[in-house]
Amino acid sequence: MADESAVEETAGPGARDLVEAGAAPWRPPPAQPARFVLALALVAAGAALYGFVLTEFWSSPSLGIHDRIPYPAYLLIAGSLMLALAGLRLSLGIWSPHAKLGIGMLGLFTCVALGVGGGRFASYTLRGTLNPAFTLHLAIGDRFPGFTLHDQHGAIHTLHDSLARGLTLIVVYRGDFCPFARFELAELTAHARELDAAGIHPIAISTDPIDRSIKLAAFLNTDIPLLSDQSEALLGPLGLIQHHRNGEPDNSIPGWFLVDSSGVVRWVFTSPYYRELPRIASVVDAARPLSASR
Repeated sequence: MADESAVEETAGPGARDLVEAGAAPWRPPPAQPARFVLALALVAAGAALYGFVLTEFWSSPSLGIHDRIPYPAYLLIAGSLMLALAGLRLSLGIWSPHAKLGIGMLGLFTCVALGVGGGRFASYTLRGTLNPAFTLHLAIGDRFPGFTLHDQHGAIHTLHDSLARGLTLIVVYRGDFCPFARFELAELTAHARELDAAGIHPIAISTDPIDRSIKLAAFLNTDIPLLSDQSEALLGPLGLIQHHRNGEPDNSIPGWFLVDSSGVVRWVFTSPYYRELPRIASVVDAARPLSASR
């Protein structure tokens, strides 16, 4: 009787029934700290990897910014979802109902967020970064049309002056508002010595007014001439203008042109995606036989 009274006092009023029925008294489940921490770490790692892709994609060649289909970014997003799913699966094995509910719900919401967000990222990179349909009125072997345009310093640049320096890389960029345009100009600036060693002299053209070119050049700390074709006298006839129906200013459609000292276009890069950019190595490779023949 003394034992039964002790059980009732310590385990509650239902303990006498358990003892009389021959069942063991209820005990709390083990804490399982390792499973708890590992499940939480996997969910957090998945969210962190997804955040890394979203923040670094816009300025990281290793994530596929140069590629028409950025498979590295897609694979990392898929990996982030797998990590979160592994954390969710691990949380279901936690014996504590409260811990299972908390970590499980966190893992579930994270998986849903990564799945939906990853799908939207893929849709944006494949559909949201498409240029409008355009026809480039310039081909390899044609002469690049002449121009007289002002740069961010107010200096006047002509095609004749540019060609006098040798091979000229004419980069048409969307405008200062575009993160991909800012990246391509930053990359050209970072590889200025490599381009100079290959005999390539870059200039960049957009429809931005000069005041925005001044701010962009200061932001990027670049000495590349940023020429303003706000009147679209050059880019319009080339077919490299995107018109907007909502009243927004027109912007350029990206294009890269390698022009020799006689004004003949020797290499062209355009893409259906304004996100897709050529690698600097591709430009240097295209210029190598032209430099050797000079």
